[in-house]
Amino acid sequence: MNRRIAAFAIASVAILGLTACSGGAPEDTANDSADSGDSAPAEETTTDQSVEDACGIVIPQLTEASTAMSEIDMTAAEADPQATVDQFNSFVGTLGETVDSVSNAEVKEATAAVYEDFTALGDLLTKVVVEQDMSAAGELSAITGDVTASATALQELCS
Repeated sequence: MNRRIAAFAIASVAILGLTACSGGAPEDTANDSADSGDSAPAEETTTDQSVEDACGIVIPQLTEASTAMSEIDMTAAEADPQATVDQFNSFVGTLGETVDSVSNAEVKEATAAVYEDFTALGDLLTKVVVEQDMSAAGELSAITGDVTASATALQELCS
């Protein structure tokens, strides 16, 4: 039964992870091609980063990470819960890198909120899936609600 809860929790998280990525990413190909030769000027010029430019960084990275997260093998999750949580935490790490790559204050704040919620969810998954602390499973609903709310706020900002 504990493994079923773990598989359900991870499947739920994978679905929620896609919430922030269901909107289209703004077109930002001009910036990418202009900065392809030298990354230092890109960091210098991002202080005046628009919401659209910031979302052009965030949404593709979230989409890629969410796609990887949605491919978590539930059978493997039951067999090796630690590896599954590690795979989830890899997604969270990518999200943290995304926060660091954004300088627009609004988008950075919204992305950081999603990151913090996913970090809390990763901690909870460790408790429930790896440590098999079923008393912590009751927190799953609240944390997934937080993830949904912060991801939706980011999606609305970027749409």
